[in-house]
Amino acid sequence: MALRQACQNLDGFNINDFDETLKILYLKAGVSLFSWGENITVTVASCDNGNSEISILSTPKTGVMFGGTVDMGKNRKNINTIMSALSEELKNYVQVTKKSTSTESVADEIRKLAELKEQGILTEDEFSSKKKQLLGL
Repeated sequence: MALRQACQNLDGFNINDFDETLKILYLKAGVSLFSWGENITVTVASCDNGNSEISILSTPKTGVMFGGTVDMGKNRKNINTIMSALSEELKNYVQVTKKSTSTESVADEIRKLAELKEQGILTEDEFSSKKKQLLGL
């Protein structure tokens, strides 16, 4: 998966776990000048149009008692770093376009062609040619 590959060598981030079935990557960001580290969850969901939707949640490892409410922009930086790395990694992949699926069956198409032939709009040769094309012959 491109996401896992993109995050594998990011400085300051460690892959904690990856759920292949659910397409969830769990990362940990290390301690920095502005934080005690963050837990990051990246989720990939498939969309109907063939694209993917990515959701990133970056939260401080510490709670409210230990300064976890103020992140000095560290969570936003984590998200931007991951998105940039993923964007670069995806450049190495070929984009696949999803074929549009017809709601009509081949049989329905042949019936329509037969009607056009009966009405004299198509000749017998045109009908046979289109029928073979639809049947993949």
